Amino acid sequence: MMGCTKPDRSEEEQKLKEELQKIAFTTPEKAFAKIDSAERVGLFSTATANLLRTNHYGQIGQTRLAIFYGEQIKNVPELKREGVSYYSALLMLGGWLERNGEYAKVLSLCDDIIADVDNERKQGGGESGISEEVALRVKSRALTLKGSCELSMEHPDKAEHYFLEAIDIMMDGVKHTDDYWVMDAMIIAVGEATEFYLEQGMPQKALSLVAKGDTALARLDRCGELPDLVRQIRHNNIMIAQAMIYAANGQHDKAEALYLKHREAENRKVYDIGADARYLSMTGRYDEAVRLFRQTDSLYLAQGSAITTEYIKHYMMNQYETLQKAGRKDEAQVLSDRMRQLTDSIRIQEWKTDVEQQQEIRQKETEIASRRQSLIIHRIILVAAILICLLIIYFLWRSHQHNKALLEKNRRLLAEIEQREQEQQQSIEQLKAEPQENLTSEQQLFRRICDLMESPDRIYTDADLDRSRLAQLLGTNEHYVTDAISTCTNGKSVNIFLNEYRLRYATRLLATTKDSISLIAELSGFSRSSFFRIFSDAYGMSPSDYRKAARK
Repeated sequence: MMGCTKPDRSEEEQKLKEELQKIAFTTPEKAFAKIDSAERVGLFSTATANLLRTNHYGQIGQTRLAIFYGEQIKNVPELKREGVSYYSALLMLGGWLERNGEYAKVLSLCDDIIADVDNERKQGGGESGISEEVALRVKSRALTLKGSCELSMEHPDKAEHYFLEAIDIMMDGVKHTDDYWVMDAMIIAVGEATEFYLEQGMPQKALSLVAKGDTALARLDRCGELPDLVRQIRHNNIMIAQAMIYAANGQHDKAEALYLKHREAENRKVYDIGADARYLSMTGRYDEAVRLFRQTDSLYLAQGSAITTEYIKHYMMNQYETLQKAGRKDEAQVLSDRMRQLTDSIRIQEWKTDVEQQQEIRQKETEIASRRQSLIIHRIILVAAILICLLIIYFLWRSHQHNKALLEKNRRLLAEIEQREQEQQQSIEQLKAEPQENLTSEQQLFRRICDLMESPDRIYTDADLDRSRLAQLLGTNEHYVTDAISTCTNGKSVNIFLNEYRLRYATRLLATTKDSISLIAELSGFSRSSFFRIFSDAYGMSPSDYRKAARK
């Protein structure tokens, strides 16, 4: 039975899909080029593009390529987010694997699909975002596919079990839906089960499927946006299937009424004419059946469809058996010879096509591997760039934290320095306040030294000022100067005493001017090389750090 694809609501995408369907057989190269282009510009997602590729390659008989593109979707779990397109592609992959006789792979794939959609149902749509009814639709189709494989492997009991389970989960789980694509799964399952019972010679079991077929059609008709063509096709499918069931069970009146109604139905396809031929053969009207089989053959070839092993099995073999039943042995022999020749020709062509497909697959695999490698490299570069940015941010943050901590530390040092200098200044002020007669000779000389240092001339900024020069300015002996400073400053040397005045002047310049540190060193009476060392030793920070702390 024909499968129906879920409609896409995107007008542009749908229009392109319709165009592809028209040119798929006549100019397949052009169709695939359009798919590639649509994927590049983002009109088709990767899952949708590969779904179309696997569909079109399968339709033109290039099964290996159809399987190859189906597996591209299977091997990329992230595409599950495509939802319906993802599962449609997997089911189509299963169909091509079945056609290729790879039944074990089909069964394994279907088990994976069923387990996955059951898990998605538990999660309320999970990663794929599919609804409960879509999940059941996918599961039903997977079960139907398993049934077909088991039948091909001559396990009719298992096949029957899967066909009936596929029908039951739709009967019980999807009673109300607006999506005809979902309900279509039940119609397909009913059709497959009908074919099974008739082929296995169990027509009495098929009788229960009549009511289920009616139920499926009634639910289908309630679906919104149901195209007339799809509705007619499915009604025709169920109608002729029910006619065959009644005929096989000897209920000829019911069977004939449905058959005649089917003959008058609209939108009849090649399949419908072939189904009529099968019905006529079942009811012993062999000559009419042969005529319709030959009409089916002509129409099938006229529409450009290729003769495949499936066509030989389902159409030509039925015609051959009908000729045998009609006693038309010579015609049956001619048809048998034709089927054998076609089968041999198909095998040769399949071998050639297989070689060509293998070459194309290797080329595609190389391209995919190259793209993946390029993607990996881009991801590595991206990750590396992110890590570098994070490291830069981290180091900037650490630098900020370090500078913040250093600034706090320097502010504390600055407060301590200011406190110490205030204490020293208070000590000098107290000494100056004392009466002259109460001071020792060292204290008197020290007070004179302080007055000299605090004069507007700032003599301490003279880099050449030393103990000897200071003694000359005071008109005394340099030893007295040394003793006075040492006694009144708790043992400081003359150089340390002078440098303290120079440093205090340098700190004022650092805090109040924008002069360079080199200039400030020179203006304060230091050489550049000694200034940094003396400043750091005295204050526990560099001149630039002092300037930052003093200005904030």
